[in-house]
Amino acid sequence: MKLHSSFLPLFLICLLMVSCAHHEKKEKTVLSDLSPEQVEELNREALLIASKRLEQMVIEAKNNQSTVNYLATDLFLKGNMSLMEGDFTTASILFKHLVVLVPDDEFVQKKYAISLIRVGDLDESMKVLEKLYFKGKDERVGLILAGVYTGLDKEEMAKSVYRQILAANPKNEDACVFLSKSMAINKETSKAIKQLEKCAGHDKKNGMYDYYAGKIYLDMGQVSKAMKSFEKATQRQPDLGQAVSARGIILEEREQHEAAIKIYTKYLEKQPNDTGILSRMVQALFLKEKYEEVIPYAERLSDLEPENLNLKVKLGILYTDSKKYHEAISVFRDLLVAAPHSDKILYYLGAIHQDLKKYSESIEYFNQIPTESGLYTDSSVQMANMLSTLAQNEYQNKKEAKWKDRFVQFVNSKLDEFKDMRVEFSVIKSGFYESIGQSKEAMEAMMVVQDEKNFSTQHKYYLANLYEKEKKYEESTSLIMTIIEKEPKNAHAWNFLGYSLLVRGEDPDKAFEYIQTALKISPDDGYIRDSLGWYYFKKGQYEKALTELEFAFKKVPEDVEILKHLATLHKKMNDHSRAKSYLESALKLVRYENDKNDIMLQMEELDRARLPASGKLD
Repeated sequence: MKLHSSFLPLFLICLLMVSCAHHEKKEKTVLSDLSPEQVEELNREALLIASKRLEQMVIEAKNNQSTVNYLATDLFLKGNMSLMEGDFTTASILFKHLVVLVPDDEFVQKKYAISLIRVGDLDESMKVLEKLYFKGKDERVGLILAGVYTGLDKEEMAKSVYRQILAANPKNEDACVFLSKSMAINKETSKAIKQLEKCAGHDKKNGMYDYYAGKIYLDMGQVSKAMKSFEKATQRQPDLGQAVSARGIILEEREQHEAAIKIYTKYLEKQPNDTGILSRMVQALFLKEKYEEVIPYAERLSDLEPENLNLKVKLGILYTDSKKYHEAISVFRDLLVAAPHSDKILYYLGAIHQDLKKYSESIEYFNQIPTESGLYTDSSVQMANMLSTLAQNEYQNKKEAKWKDRFVQFVNSKLDEFKDMRVEFSVIKSGFYESIGQSKEAMEAMMVVQDEKNFSTQHKYYLANLYEKEKKYEESTSLIMTIIEKEPKNAHAWNFLGYSLLVRGEDPDKAFEYIQTALKISPDDGYIRDSLGWYYFKKGQYEKALTELEFAFKKVPEDVEILKHLATLHKKMNDHSRAKSYLESALKLVRYENDKNDIMLQMEELDRARLPASGKLD
């Protein structure tokens, strides 16, 4: 059982001054089994015993000056240490008896008064302070006494003391500020402002009086007057960060962020290490998305406040947004030491390594995000995508299928785990199989989830396309017709039917009819115009085909199929140079390895077709 925090010093007093060290082992045995209430009671008893014993020791010591000196030194050291450690109860007891021992020591009396304030005994503290203050009119004692008066709701007495201090020293900033605050609290705002102006007249280089006048104006809702007071404060005292901050906050609240940034910049040129203004500067620049500009300020602030973890997170984000990935990684790794289970830090590290295409490291970080985190689902999706990429690279390089097995196992586990994300994970799985040319497995992956409620129209198009690749034309047509039944004016569905007939080489007239239906609904759609161009190509009407395909290219310049169609058409028209140019563009955009190989074969065939007859091999 842990002892109450205030008990230990008192118990030490008992041990040291009551000579009860021989009971120490017994006390330890008993205390370990006490309840908190019993410890509190024991605490009070120890306090009483210690106080009575100290009182007796003080009486006995007064007969011998050397004993007085020794005991006074001992009590002062212990009392001062108790104050420093926050054990104000012990401090008040020690100083109470020390005052009796050395009644003329004003420093000890001041310490005693402070310890009484700390334990909440304002009435007793007031008595001690009044004797001290009215005896010597010490400004520092007067300020403490006025504060005690305020705590006891003796505002007029507090004001009287402040005025006495100012009469003796018109430049006493604390007395002037507290006096004006007291006036403002009592709704005597005009008097408060005049008092501050009077003090400013005695201390012309001190901007604090104008600063507090500005705060009073703010409380009154007079923002313009407050702004003028803050400006005057910085004119008197350019290094007064409080006034600079106040001006900046007002401008920010008015959404005049550029003006606030300008003020902060000018101030920080001369006071570069003011953490308050640095913090406002970072916030303002961050809000304006000036990421490059904010970084040096955020770095400086982070150096000055190394324990500010939120700032470090912000700095890491800034590095990430500025593509300074290595600096970002360094910051987030340091943060991870301080907060090893932070899902946000793990996510940031995973995302950065993902951007760097360091997928293994990224997966390692994402994999540590706990299931209860709001980032768990997205991290699982990102892991699936990266595992798919690693598996594709493995397949293309003809390596042992380690990543493939891990990818399939991972996605299957997520299909069971995420009931609402089954379609998304199936798309990832299907995309992987399609990328390595296994369209049957890709089709089957999508078929598993086609009855899910979030299986959208786009998912139907994708599955229909996979049906086409596997020559399951009835299934493909049936699936597209379900779209048309619900959306009879779905141009892309009609276009899909028409284009698929052209690719199959079946019923071009029917294909043309479907494409025309799609054109009536969406005449400027690049994909539909591509289908029409391909229809004309199939019919041998190359000029018409060129017109439509070029229109389609202008609408959708980065579509691989349109580029391949243009290349095929130009090859047919014996314009091999332009045909190759379109194939090269398509090669840069193609996603899957099989499609890439297909385009490269077309380019080789084109190069062979361009060779003169004498250059061809037998």
